[in-house]
Amino acid sequence: MQRHYENRKEHFHNLVMGPHCQIEKSKILWRNEDTEDNALCRELLTRVEADGVAIDPGSGGIMIIPSQRGYSSHQKGYIFSPKALAPLYPSLDEHPPDLQPYQMGFKRIDENWYITYEYVN
Repeated sequence: MQRHYENRKEHFHNLVMGPHCQIEKSKILWRNEDTEDNALCRELLTRVEADGVAIDPGSGGIMIIPSQRGYSSHQKGYIFSPKALAPLYPSLDEHPPDLQPYQMGFKRIDENWYITYEYVN
């Protein structure tokens, strides 16, 4: 996921910092919501291979929901957050042993950017 972010860094930044995506606090903006107002945002979601973008209720950061997450005992994604997030892990390739169900763990990959890992049991 980190390499994916690094290869599309400009698009990730435009998605959260640009004027194209009007993200509402209690709503996910899905890539398949076809309106004239969000055409550029949907294009950016396609470029970063994400299905949606939303405000994360826990951190207040901007959460990017990757495409093809599937059904599994864990979910990964990206969060842009100027506020430091915790708990941090050096790797999220394996389930962190102290991470409880429905708790989110983070790996910092860039300034204000994190990969998220949520154990959903």
